[in-house]
Amino acid sequence: MKFSVFQLSRKGGREKNEDRMGYSYTKEACLFVVADGMGGHPEGEVAAQLALQTVSLDFQRLARPKLEDPAEFLENALLSAHHNILKYAIANNMDDPPRTTLVASVVQDGNIWWVHCGDSRLYLVRGNKVMARTRDHSYMELRNTPPPGLERINRNVLFTCLGSPTKPIYDITGPVYL
Repeated sequence: MKFSVFQLSRKGGREKNEDRMGYSYTKEACLFVVADGMGGHPEGEVAAQLALQTVSLDFQRLARPKLEDPAEFLENALLSAHHNILKYAIANNMDDPPRTTLVASVVQDGNIWWVHCGDSRLYLVRGNKVMARTRDHSYMELRNTPPPGLERINRNVLFTCLGSPTKPIYDITGPVYL
């Protein structure tokens, strides 16, 4: 399988760059990951790095030379990353765990699968069109149906991420033919 990777990350207005991205591949499968540490919480860069490392190591362990079930892999890897972030917070006596968003995709057998949690995005390029394939897990995306009592909340606030005290909400898509 031939592919090219281009990565670009900007620090923005923060002291540290909390973005992490990476990829891993075998002869028959590729994994691509983007994690964006959440700056409103401590050590977002650590959460993003833990998420990237967890998903990548799981891929390297299981893709021999491809994954048996890419959707199941993505779900398990996301939950494993979430638990590793919580373990880090406990080991470091943190009252507020580090948090990150995540989008990870697997390309295998001419198809793509992806999982996402938060507001990191996945786009597909077809011809001259760039098509968003994920929707942010934010109150803004809920549009006119905010949960009761949250009508006045900042609609750009995420309602899920990795590292939060509750189980993350995530979406899995695929297979989509490339």
